[in-house]
Amino acid sequence: MPTLASYPYTPLPPQCIRVLHLHPGPSDAPLECEFVTQKVDGTHYEALSYVWGDPTPVAFVKCTDHQRNAGFLGVGAFLSEALNAFRLPSETRRIWVDALCINQKDVSERQSQVRLMGAVYGKAEHVLCWLGPFPPDPGSDAKAKHTISFLRRFNEKPQEFLKAAHQHLHFGEEVTETAGDVALLDSWLGIKQLFDIEYFHRAWIIQEVGLAQHARFYWGSQSTYLDWSEIATFCSFMDSKGASIINHLGLKSWVANHINLVWANDKNGKPVHNFVEVLHWARVHRSTDPRDYIYALLSHASASVDGKLIVQPNYRISTEEAYTDLTVNVIQRTSSLHILAFVDHHEEAGVLVLPSWVPDWHALNLVAPLRCPTKSASETDNNFSIIKLEKGMALKCRGFTIGTIRAMSDMIEPSGLTVTTLEKEEQKKIPFLVDHIWHKVALEPEISLSSTEEFLGALSLILTGGYRDYLNSTSGEEQKKQVADLAALIFEYERIRPPGHRNGFFASLSSENKAAVRKTAETGSAHQFVQDMTWTSMCRKVFRTTKGRFGLGPRIMRTGDICAILSGAVYPMVLRNKGDDNFQLIGPALMYALMNGESAKACQEGEFLEQEFEIH
Repeated sequence: MPTLASYPYTPLPPQCIRVLHLHPGPSDAPLECEFVTQKVDGTHYEALSYVWGDPTPVAFVKCTDHQRNAGFLGVGAFLSEALNAFRLPSETRRIWVDALCINQKDVSERQSQVRLMGAVYGKAEHVLCWLGPFPPDPGSDAKAKHTISFLRRFNEKPQEFLKAAHQHLHFGEEVTETAGDVALLDSWLGIKQLFDIEYFHRAWIIQEVGLAQHARFYWGSQSTYLDWSEIATFCSFMDSKGASIINHLGLKSWVANHINLVWANDKNGKPVHNFVEVLHWARVHRSTDPRDYIYALLSHASASVDGKLIVQPNYRISTEEAYTDLTVNVIQRTSSLHILAFVDHHEEAGVLVLPSWVPDWHALNLVAPLRCPTKSASETDNNFSIIKLEKGMALKCRGFTIGTIRAMSDMIEPSGLTVTTLEKEEQKKIPFLVDHIWHKVALEPEISLSSTEEFLGALSLILTGGYRDYLNSTSGEEQKKQVADLAALIFEYERIRPPGHRNGFFASLSSENKAAVRKTAETGSAHQFVQDMTWTSMCRKVFRTTKGRFGLGPRIMRTGDICAILSGAVYPMVLRNKGDDNFQLIGPALMYALMNGESAKACQEGEFLEQEFEIH
């Protein structure tokens, strides 16, 4: 332990930051620096982005300032490695480093600096993103360089590389295994290793990278790097075209792509996503302090309504209070219940005790947001209230009960969507998915289907959210194409099955209907349907109500739960009656033939009755 005392921070003036002047030296020399206070938009500096990891000090930085204060600050292993990697041999480097430049023991300073974080990273000349050292395996540095080279070559010809990946990764055992096949698989495994790095899963990087003028990712040394633009291009393409490869390999590039989604702007430069959607894209990242799942995104343009932040960072309240306050503020200030669509409960009780209608941004999230180009109800409504109870809060709103859930499929596993061989299909948790759905929601509960067309039409909508390659497929030619894609997927199952089998949905059809489905499939693409359904259907269940309505809902729903359309919520909601007309929100749903305002007309005709719901 150093003999000098800890560095004595002095208070920062308003709108000011400390910049660390990292003294030059060889890699094995002790770390020394000087703190200089300046305005955010003052002298140029760089900003460090890294994983905190275990904060237990493994090294100490000797710190001074212009007031002649001196002392030592301990740094964890990740920060120590980063500072040594970026220290220059003969020049001082001006870097902003959160763990050192903010007095972490001063709550008031932390809160004021959090408000400046967007500016800190946005004004930095460069953001230095430290992925960490090379893995300890022999040759890992060469492998990292090869992985970076492969990613760059992929970006040059993405369609060509994706086609090769589909051929070899899905059907590798059915083709001749050459040295090229082995090299291709090794390259993809290197990509997998890259996106498994903890850095990509950290909540604060969303703004640190997203707001940077220029962000560069360093892996193991200053000579092995990728620019964020290169990573963003790869991840965006894979999300939009390569979902089956992502799921086949367990590739976590989609986590990095959420940074793209958070900061996506329209042609007028306005955010594509509202603040709640932004929080959802960020929730797959990790944060030491669960309140930072909100506070780390307050620099986003959507975090303000009418020029005022939806919430202020407050580290003096509990996480439960922070999450509940956010939800209440969003509902009241937007006159919308859209935030309810981001509730994703687990079967097990969570660590936090929250009202069922408050999203837990800290909990492990398994689903992508529901999507549909048409909506079940109006986006805004003022006919709701929030009431304080002896324990917690309740949400009172109005809407229509659509039906009671009578049957449902098992949870859809995204890794089991691609059809390859009979042997692999039979090893899946849910083999022959379409047949499984048909058995669970039509055959076993004996809920009749009006026609084959109804079954195909319902599945093509709810499994994809009404989009075909990002185009509205709820009607017209795109709808016909998407039904053809589903029919093509059904024939992929038939392709791998023994001739003459009598199992499944297709085998149950009449000769006339078989011929119609076969003809429809001729113009479809099974691969396109898998791509379109992956993100919407993942970790959800297909269900039917007692009156036979089709839907896609939360994985924890049960038979006996009800489906309701609430005023101000664009998606139907699955609710559980807890007695005395009190309800628990289970989560959002999609419902066939109810996603374009049909419930209002049905109410006028007396099919549905408006009622009040009290959700706890």
